[in-house]
Amino acid sequence: MTEDGTVVPYEPDVKDLYEIVYPTGAIQPITEVDFDPGRMRIDSLMLSTYGKTAAEVQHAMTSVRMGGKWFGVHKKIAEPLKRVAARIDALHDSSLAKFFESPGGTFNWRKIAGTDELSMHAWAIAIDLDTSRSNYWRNERQDKPLVWKNHYPQALVDAFEAEGFIWGGRWYHFDTMHFEYRPELLDAKCYP
Repeated sequence: MTEDGTVVPYEPDVKDLYEIVYPTGAIQPITEVDFDPGRMRIDSLMLSTYGKTAAEVQHAMTSVRMGGKWFGVHKKIAEPLKRVAARIDALHDSSLAKFFESPGGTFNWRKIAGTDELSMHAWAIAIDLDTSRSNYWRNERQDKPLVWKNHYPQALVDAFEAEGFIWGGRWYHFDTMHFEYRPELLDAKCYP
């Protein structure tokens, strides 16, 4: 806040992005308040990488088939997403099909609920899988401490993380249907 009371939005720098290490491995409940690795990002970097307007992003989109559904995504994440689909197919696990029954979608030029920040969906680099099987922190009672919940299986999370996608179930402010392409957060060489 400035001396005249004007609220100045926080602009993170690259160091801030890596302050919280994104965990992989076995799914564990997230109990540390505000442990949200990957929720912080530099919008100017995203805008210059994926598109500055909805029209630019739409022009750069393609479709990828996964779990029997077609997903419209940014062409820059098409190959990693195809590899996720191949990993899931290679599991031959019919129980995973239900997580693709009613997907929440991909591209949506919008802000994150309750913020002034663009969603990763604005750049078509995020995917929401089955909404009926997910847990989302904003759907929980807000008059008591947040309790982490999840119904998504390890195999599905592993397939996405292996190809550079982070999972919203690794956040205190959980969004378990949400996967977004952030390979830099899965590369140990990027952390101090």
